[in-house]
Amino acid sequence: MAADSYDAIVVGAGLGGLSAGLSLAMSGKSVLVLERQDGPGGNAHAFQRGPYTFDPAIHVTAHGFGIEFLNVYLETLGVSDRVDLTMMHSLYDVDIDGSRYTLPVGLEAVVQYLADRFPSEADGIARYVDACARTTHESQAPPPRVALKDLDAMMQALPMLFKYRTSTLESAIEEFVQDPQAKAVLGAQWPYMGLPPSKLSFMAGTGVWMALMERGPVYVKGSFQKLADGLAERVAENGGEVVYGTTVSEIMVDGERVTGVRTEEGRELRSPLVVSNADAKLTFEELIGEERVPARFMKRVRRMKPSISAFMTYSACTLPLHEMDLSGEVFVYDHWDHDQTWADVEAGRPGGLWLSLPTLHDPSLAPEGEHLVIFTSLMPYDIGEPWEQAKERYTEQMLARAEQVLPGYRDSITFLDSATPETFERYTLAHEGAIYGWANTPNQTMPKRLPFETPISGLYLAGHWTDPGTGSVRCLLSGLRTAAAIEGHNDPIEFLGTLA
Repeated sequence: MAADSYDAIVVGAGLGGLSAGLSLAMSGKSVLVLERQDGPGGNAHAFQRGPYTFDPAIHVTAHGFGIEFLNVYLETLGVSDRVDLTMMHSLYDVDIDGSRYTLPVGLEAVVQYLADRFPSEADGIARYVDACARTTHESQAPPPRVALKDLDAMMQALPMLFKYRTSTLESAIEEFVQDPQAKAVLGAQWPYMGLPPSKLSFMAGTGVWMALMERGPVYVKGSFQKLADGLAERVAENGGEVVYGTTVSEIMVDGERVTGVRTEEGRELRSPLVVSNADAKLTFEELIGEERVPARFMKRVRRMKPSISAFMTYSACTLPLHEMDLSGEVFVYDHWDHDQTWADVEAGRPGGLWLSLPTLHDPSLAPEGEHLVIFTSLMPYDIGEPWEQAKERYTEQMLARAEQVLPGYRDSITFLDSATPETFERYTLAHEGAIYGWANTPNQTMPKRLPFETPISGLYLAGHWTDPGTGSVRCLLSGLRTAAAIEGHNDPIEFLGTLA
C-alpha cells in the first residue's frame, strides 16, 4: 500500500470483491483490495495438506443458462487463459435409501431419464423442467422499460417470473408432479442452496439447477483457487493492488458518505468508494456501526436471517473411485421426505449430505493412485455442546455414512481432517459460519436480498449477501453489477462489453 488514497477500496478478496475490483480497475480507477487471509478467494480459497489440494466450499460451477456467462466473463476480463474449465461427465448422482439415480447433462436428457424411471409422471416432469427453463430465462432478461406503476405490462412481459417469484421449490414441483419419489429426486439438489424444497426459494434453486443442467457442471482444474488467483493477478495488471494479511477494522463514514477504511494496525486509507465483500451483518453492525446506518435500513438488516452452516470432512483414500461409476457429486439421503432430512439437520444430526469427488475430473489434486473425498453435511452453528468436544464424534458419523455409499472407503483413508461451523466462522467471519450468505428463502432471494447500493453514499456491497445471491457465478455477477452501477451502467452485461 504505497498510497493513502484510492478511487475505490474493496474489503475482502472473495469472488464478489475480486470481480468488483477488477472491473473497476479495468474502467480506469485506482483500486485497493484488502484481504485478512494470506491469499484471495474467500470460500474459493483452497488449502494444501501435504500432496493434497482441497476446495473448502465450492466444488462445481456452471457456464450459465441461455448464455455462457462464465466464458464471456472470463474472456472479457482477461482471465480465460489462466483458468482451465473441466466439464464433468454427468450432472450428479442421487442416492436415497439405497436407490441410485445418475442424472445426465442436458435438459432433454434429464427429462427423458426421469420419464423412463417415473413413466406415470413423464408429462408432468417435462412441463416442470420447461417451467424452470422459462422462469430462469425471464429472471435473466433485462427489465422492461416501463414504470413500476405499469404492473400489468410487466406481468405480461415476465409472466413466469411473476407467477413463481414467491414460490418455494416444493410448491412448484407439486404443481406438476405427485409421485413422492419423483418429487424427491427432482428436489434432491437442495443442499447446494442450504434449505429443503419446502423452504427454498424456487427462483434461487431452479436458477442453479438450470445453469448446471444445460451444459453440465464445470470444475476449475487445479482447484477454484486458480480462478481467484487469476482475478487477483488481473487486478494488479490493471494498476490495482491486492494486499493480504490486512484486516479492516472500520469503514469510515462522515455524515452520510463513506470516506475510506481503517485497518487493524490503525492506518487510514481514503476513498470516496468502498465495496464490502464481507458478511453483511459484520459490515453494518461492526465495520460501520449501527448508529451510522439509517434506522430503516438497519431494521431490514436485523430482520434478515443468515443461512445455515456445515460440517465437512476432507479426506484422501486409495479406493478406486474411478472404477465405481460415480458422478463427481453424489447427494446422499436416508429419507425420501426432504423435510425429515431437514428435521435431522435442525436437531444437529448429519443430513443434507453430499459427496464431492474432485479427483474423478481432476487427478492432479492428489498423488497417483489416490482420490479425494469431501463429505458435506448442513449443520447448525449451535448443537448444544462445544464443537471442540463434538468434532471427533461427528467425523465418525460422517465416515460411517460415507462407507455405506463407498464400500471399503474407511479402510483406505490416507488423510483425514474436518471443519465445523466454527471453522467457517473463523476463516470467513461469516455470522455463525453461514456458508450461503442469507438463507435462500423466497423473501430473501434476488432483489429481496440486500441491494448492492446502500443508503450510505459511496458504500456498495458485493458477494452472496446481495443480489443475485448464492453461488460462485452469482458472486462474480454481483461484483460486476456493483462496478457497473458505480460506473453508471444499468445492465452489467452491457457494461462488461465496455471492458473488452
